[in-house]
Amino acid sequence: MSESQTEATKKVENFTSEALRELLGELTTDQLRFVVARQDYATDKEAAEAIGVTPRTVYGWPEVVKGAVQQMALDGIVTAQHIITRNVAKAALVKVAGLDSEDERVRQAASTEIIDRALGKAMQAIRHEGKDGGPIVTANVELTDVERKAAIQAILDGEGLV
Repeated sequence: MSESQTEATKKVENFTSEALRELLGELTTDQLRFVVARQDYATDKEAAEAIGVTPRTVYGWPEVVKGAVQQMALDGIVTAQHIITRNVAKAALVKVAGLDSEDERVRQAASTEIIDRALGKAMQAIRHEGKDGGPIVTANVELTDVERKAAIQAILDGEGLV
């Protein structure tokens, strides 16, 4: 076993999210695409063809790629976060390019989104009123301790009031 194979094996055996982040940082864009695609295909060949890379290319990649495939199977969230972080600047450029679109609706949408992200969404008034614009009517409902605990538990369980 070569030194790089031994390193990759050790990284897989001592799996941590941080180890996966380090592995992903060593990969090219095509290797990252392969790691993601490999989760959906039974063989390296099928995954390679799915992303438009020859199987021969994939077979020539270092063991670190196989290690990343194995670790992603254990923690796909770390891989997704890495890919997003790696591409956030590119995504921002796409959003900013929308400002120069020929389509007024695209320019408006891009402008609104950029402003909202930079300054926060504009505050919007919310009117609180009861039936026919009148006051909101509240009633004090007398509950036993058992009923109160059951109602609280229902809210915590996402069931609302019973």
